[in-house]
Amino acid sequence: MSYDDFCRLTREEFQHIYDAYQERQESEYRIEWERMRMLAAIVIQSHCKKKITPQKLLPFPWESKKKADHPMPTAEEDKARLESLLKRINK
Repeated sequence: MSYDDFCRLTREEFQHIYDAYQERQESEYRIEWERMRMLAAIVIQSHCKKKITPQKLLPFPWESKKKADHPMPTAEEDKARLESLLKRINK
């Protein structure tokens, strides 16, 4: 993305681009951990009498908890927040 394109982005467009980037990074991170968990389960299984699943061996936080959804603030909320910050700065 060129600098001019970046400067022309609206707040919502930037947020969508950032969310997509963050989702991609998080997905790659999780895939790597799941790959390592599977490998660990395969290696450990030969030393155990009972069957061990990768999920039992190493449960991940993202498998048990649901992510809280944070809605984007409205334009009015953004404006009110900006005004309050400007008041604090100008004091």
